[in-house]
Amino acid sequence: MTIKKFQFLLIVLLGVTIASCQKDPSTSDLQQDYLVYTAHDSDVDFADFNTYYLPDSILLIGNSDQTEYWKDADAQAIINAVVANLTTYGFQRSADKETADLGIQLSYVKKVTYFVGYDYPYWWWYYPYYWSPGYWGNWLGWHYPYQVYYGYTAGSLLTEMVNLGADQESGKKLPVIWDSYIGGLLTDSQSLNLERTLNAVDQAFAQSSYLNK
Repeated sequence: MTIKKFQFLLIVLLGVTIASCQKDPSTSDLQQDYLVYTAHDSDVDFADFNTYYLPDSILLIGNSDQTEYWKDADAQAIINAVVANLTTYGFQRSADKETADLGIQLSYVKKVTYFVGYDYPYWWWYYPYYWSPGYWGNWLGWHYPYQVYYGYTAGSLLTEMVNLGADQESGKKLPVIWDSYIGGLLTDSQSLNLERTLNAVDQAFAQSSYLNK
Protein backbone atom coordinates (compact mmCIF):
# COMPACT_ATOMS: atom_id res chain seq x y z
CA MET A 1 0.00 0.00 0.00
CA THR A 2 1.37 3.42 -0.92
CA ILE A 3 0.18 6.77 0.30
CA LYS A 4 1.49 9.88 -1.41
CA LYS A 5 0.74 13.49 -0.75
CA PHE A 6 -1.51 12.58 2.18
CA GLN A 7 -3.03 15.66 3.76
CA PHE A 8 -5.71 16.26 6.32
CA LEU A 9 -9.07 17.14 4.80
CA LEU A 10 -8.88 20.62 6.29
CA ILE A 11 -5.67 21.34 4.41
CA VAL A 12 -7.13 19.98 1.19
CA LEU A 13 -10.23 22.10 1.55
CA LEU A 14 -8.12 25.16 2.32
CA GLY A 15 -6.06 24.59 -0.81
CA VAL A 16 -9.22 24.22 -2.89
CA THR A 17 -10.68 27.39 -1.39
CA ILE A 18 -7.56 29.40 -2.15
CA ALA A 19 -7.46 28.09 -5.71
CA SER A 20 -11.13 28.88 -6.21
CA CYS A 21 -10.55 32.52 -5.23
CA GLN A 22 -7.96 33.12 -7.94
CA LYS A 23 -9.12 34.81 -11.12
CA ASP A 24 -6.70 32.70 -13.17
CA PRO A 25 -5.97 29.51 -11.18
CA SER A 26 -2.30 28.61 -10.93
CA THR A 27 -1.34 25.03 -11.79
CA SER A 28 2.17 25.27 -10.37
CA ASP A 29 1.25 23.74 -7.01
CA LEU A 30 -1.28 21.10 -8.03
CA GLN A 31 0.58 18.44 -6.07
CA GLN A 32 -0.27 20.31 -2.86
CA ASP A 33 -3.99 20.35 -3.50
CA TYR A 34 -5.09 16.80 -4.17
CA LEU A 35 -4.70 13.41 -2.58
CA VAL A 36 -3.79 10.19 -4.40
CA TYR A 37 -4.19 6.92 -2.51
CA THR A 38 -3.56 3.49 -4.01
CA ALA A 39 -3.79 -0.02 -2.56
CA HIS A 40 -3.40 -3.53 -3.95
CA ASP A 41 -3.47 -7.22 -3.13
CA SER A 42 0.17 -8.03 -2.38
CA ASP A 43 -0.41 -11.73 -3.17
CA VAL A 44 -1.28 -10.98 -6.80
CA ASP A 45 1.29 -11.13 -9.60
CA PHE A 46 0.01 -8.58 -12.09
CA ALA A 47 2.22 -10.10 -14.79
CA ASP A 48 -0.34 -12.93 -14.92
CA PHE A 49 -2.88 -10.60 -16.53
CA ASN A 50 -2.82 -9.35 -20.11
CA THR A 51 -6.16 -7.87 -21.12
CA TYR A 52 -8.73 -5.63 -19.49
CA TYR A 53 -12.19 -4.32 -20.24
CA LEU A 54 -12.95 -0.67 -19.52
CA PRO A 55 -16.42 0.80 -20.17
CA ASP A 56 -16.65 3.96 -22.26
CA SER A 57 -18.24 5.99 -19.44
CA ILE A 58 -17.68 6.93 -15.82
CA LEU A 59 -20.34 6.17 -13.25
CA LEU A 60 -21.61 9.21 -11.36
CA ILE A 61 -22.40 8.69 -7.70
CA GLY A 62 -24.72 11.35 -6.34
CA ASN A 63 -28.12 11.75 -4.75
CA SER A 64 -30.12 10.44 -7.70
CA ASP A 65 -31.91 7.11 -7.46
CA GLN A 66 -31.29 6.61 -11.17
CA THR A 67 -28.11 5.37 -12.81
CA GLU A 68 -26.08 8.25 -14.22
CA TYR A 69 -23.04 8.05 -16.46
CA TRP A 70 -20.48 10.69 -17.42
CA LYS A 71 -19.67 10.47 -21.13
CA ASP A 72 -18.63 13.92 -22.36
CA ALA A 73 -15.21 15.03 -23.65
CA ASP A 74 -13.82 15.47 -20.13
CA ALA A 75 -14.89 11.96 -19.17
CA GLN A 76 -13.25 10.57 -22.30
CA ALA A 77 -10.04 12.44 -21.48
CA ILE A 78 -9.96 10.76 -18.06
CA ILE A 79 -10.70 7.33 -19.56
CA ASN A 80 -7.97 7.86 -22.16
CA ALA A 81 -5.50 8.74 -19.40
CA VAL A 82 -6.26 5.44 -17.68
CA VAL A 83 -5.90 3.56 -20.98
CA ALA A 84 -2.57 5.26 -21.72
CA ASN A 85 -1.15 4.29 -18.35
CA LEU A 86 -2.34 0.69 -18.61
CA THR A 87 -0.85 0.47 -22.11
CA THR A 88 2.47 1.78 -20.80
CA TYR A 89 2.41 -0.94 -18.16
CA GLY A 90 1.87 -3.63 -20.79
CA PHE A 91 -1.89 -4.26 -20.60
CA GLN A 92 -4.11 -4.48 -23.68
CA ARG A 93 -7.65 -3.10 -23.78
CA SER A 94 -10.23 -5.64 -24.89
CA ALA A 95 -13.57 -4.98 -26.55
CA ASP A 96 -14.92 -8.25 -25.13
CA LYS A 97 -15.89 -8.14 -21.49
CA GLU A 98 -16.46 -11.89 -21.38
CA THR A 99 -12.88 -12.82 -22.27
CA ALA A 100 -10.92 -10.02 -20.58
CA ASP A 101 -8.63 -10.89 -17.67
CA LEU A 102 -9.45 -7.73 -15.73
CA GLY A 103 -12.27 -5.26 -15.36
CA ILE A 104 -11.66 -1.55 -14.77
CA GLN A 105 -14.44 0.54 -13.32
CA LEU A 106 -14.30 4.31 -12.91
CA SER A 107 -16.62 6.20 -10.58
CA TYR A 108 -16.87 9.89 -9.81
CA VAL A 109 -18.45 11.05 -6.56
CA LYS A 110 -20.58 14.04 -7.46
CA LYS A 111 -22.44 14.98 -4.29
CA VAL A 112 -22.58 12.40 -1.55
CA THR A 113 -20.24 11.35 1.22
CA TYR A 114 -19.88 7.65 2.02
CA PHE A 115 -17.44 5.13 3.40
CA VAL A 116 -16.04 1.68 2.71
CA GLY A 117 -14.27 -0.42 5.33
CA TYR A 118 -12.53 -3.79 5.34
CA ASP A 119 -14.80 -5.10 8.09
CA TYR A 120 -17.97 -3.83 6.43
CA PRO A 121 -17.27 -3.57 2.70
CA TYR A 122 -20.82 -3.69 1.39
CA TRP A 123 -21.50 0.03 1.31
CA TRP A 124 -22.43 0.00 -2.39
CA TRP A 125 -25.58 -1.97 -1.66
CA TYR A 126 -27.02 1.30 -0.40
CA TYR A 127 -26.45 2.75 -3.89
CA PRO A 128 -28.35 0.55 -6.37
CA TYR A 129 -27.04 2.51 -9.35
CA TYR A 130 -23.43 1.70 -8.44
CA TRP A 131 -21.39 -0.90 -10.30
CA SER A 132 -23.01 -4.24 -9.67
CA PRO A 133 -21.05 -7.50 -9.36
CA GLY A 134 -23.52 -8.84 -11.91
CA TYR A 135 -22.16 -6.40 -14.47
CA TRP A 136 -18.99 -8.48 -14.59
CA GLY A 137 -20.48 -11.97 -14.31
CA ASN A 138 -22.13 -14.42 -11.95
CA TRP A 139 -20.69 -13.00 -8.72
CA LEU A 140 -22.27 -12.91 -5.28
CA GLY A 141 -20.64 -9.66 -4.22
CA TRP A 142 -17.34 -7.83 -3.88
CA HIS A 143 -14.20 -8.65 -1.96
CA TYR A 144 -11.19 -6.57 -0.92
CA PRO A 145 -8.29 -9.00 -0.20
CA TYR A 146 -6.51 -6.24 1.74
CA GLN A 147 -7.42 -4.00 4.62
CA VAL A 148 -9.01 -0.81 3.45
CA TYR A 149 -10.97 2.10 4.85
CA TYR A 150 -11.99 5.12 2.82
CA GLY A 151 -14.11 8.20 3.23
CA TYR A 152 -15.26 9.69 -0.07
CA THR A 153 -16.50 13.21 -0.54
CA ALA A 154 -17.74 15.24 -3.50
CA GLY A 155 -15.14 15.65 -6.21
CA SER A 156 -13.49 12.23 -5.79
CA LEU A 157 -12.48 9.78 -8.52
CA LEU A 158 -12.36 6.07 -7.76
CA THR A 159 -10.66 3.51 -10.01
CA GLU A 160 -11.01 -0.20 -9.23
CA MET A 161 -9.37 -3.18 -10.94
CA VAL A 162 -11.24 -6.47 -10.55
CA ASN A 163 -9.97 -9.97 -11.30
CA LEU A 164 -12.44 -11.44 -13.77
CA GLY A 165 -10.56 -14.75 -13.77
CA ALA A 166 -11.18 -15.43 -10.08
CA ASP A 167 -12.94 -18.63 -9.06
CA GLN A 168 -16.71 -18.28 -9.35
CA GLU A 169 -17.58 -21.91 -8.66
CA SER A 170 -16.59 -21.71 -5.01
CA GLY A 171 -18.96 -18.83 -4.42
CA LYS A 172 -16.18 -16.35 -3.75
CA LYS A 173 -16.87 -12.67 -4.19
CA LEU A 174 -15.29 -10.75 -7.05
CA PRO A 175 -11.91 -9.50 -5.77
CA VAL A 176 -10.82 -5.90 -6.18
CA ILE A 177 -7.06 -6.37 -6.60
CA TRP A 178 -6.05 -2.72 -7.08
CA ASP A 179 -7.79 0.54 -6.44
CA SER A 180 -7.06 4.23 -6.52
CA TYR A 181 -8.79 7.01 -4.65
CA ILE A 182 -8.24 10.60 -5.77
CA GLY A 183 -9.70 13.43 -3.70
CA GLY A 184 -9.54 17.20 -3.57
CA LEU A 185 -10.25 17.70 -7.27
CA LEU A 186 -12.82 20.49 -7.19
CA THR A 187 -12.24 24.18 -7.83
CA ASP A 188 -14.49 26.71 -9.59
CA SER A 189 -12.52 26.17 -12.81
CA GLN A 190 -13.62 23.23 -14.95
CA SER A 191 -10.37 23.26 -16.93
CA LEU A 192 -8.32 23.21 -13.74
CA ASN A 193 -10.44 20.37 -12.36
CA LEU A 194 -9.72 18.30 -15.46
CA GLU A 195 -6.01 19.09 -15.42
CA ARG A 196 -5.82 18.22 -11.75
CA THR A 197 -7.65 14.93 -12.39
CA LEU A 198 -5.46 13.89 -15.32
CA ASN A 199 -2.29 14.63 -13.35
CA ALA A 200 -3.64 12.66 -10.39
CA VAL A 201 -4.49 9.65 -12.60
CA ASP A 202 -0.89 9.64 -13.84
CA GLN A 203 0.31 9.88 -10.25
CA ALA A 204 -1.85 6.92 -9.21
CA PHE A 205 -0.10 4.72 -11.75
CA ALA A 206 3.32 6.22 -11.05
CA GLN A 207 3.08 5.12 -7.44
CA SER A 208 1.80 1.66 -8.46
CA SER A 209 4.90 0.39 -10.26
CA TYR A 210 4.01 -3.20 -9.26
CA LEU A 211 1.40 -3.09 -12.03
CA ASN A 212 4.16 -2.81 -14.64
CA LYS A 213 4.33 -6.05 -16.62
